[in-house]
Amino acid sequence: MKIDSIFGVIRGSLYSVKYENEDKDEFVRVFNEWSDVEFLGIFFDTHINDLQSGFYGNITPDEAIDITVDKSHELEDELLYTAEIGKTDDYDTLQILFKPLDNKEYRITEHQQTKAYGLEHKSWLRIYAIRISKNCFVVSGGAIKLTETMNEREHLRKELRKLEITKQYLIDNGLFDADNLENFITEQS
Repeated sequence: MKIDSIFGVIRGSLYSVKYENEDKDEFVRVFNEWSDVEFLGIFFDTHINDLQSGFYGNITPDEAIDITVDKSHELEDELLYTAEIGKTDDYDTLQILFKPLDNKEYRITEHQQTKAYGLEHKSWLRIYAIRISKNCFVVSGGAIKLTETMNEREHLRKELRKLEITKQYLIDNGLFDADNLENFITEQS
């Protein structure tokens, strides 16, 4: 899997990668999937044991579909709003939404792998991104996470690989801050 390009979702703050042989960038792909009732039906039927393992209570696939569609719109709106407002507000930035991928990490590092959760407690929605600065993140993908760790399911292991690929791409291209990321994207166009 190789990165084809990086797109500005909200120029100056929120970006998304597009992988070779894919029609859409990852931000668009994820939110399209989370709004697609047919896709979600297949996903929750396939992962019915994870869905009904007890962590999320006694929930049916149809209920999970409704929750996902509703909560994904809320998460998308919050990400877009915060990305925009964070350009002028030093306190309300994307860093509030994106947390280190490793729950045991408490300090910010360069090109940190991060995740943003759905806005509800116990949300299974995840957006994965690499941190460039407190209000500049590059989305590498996203998934529905119904298990305790990402190593338990192939679709989550794929997201881990995409995070690594995106991080290495940013490092290899010397993309360490929002300005040189924006210049790089402008040169790509």
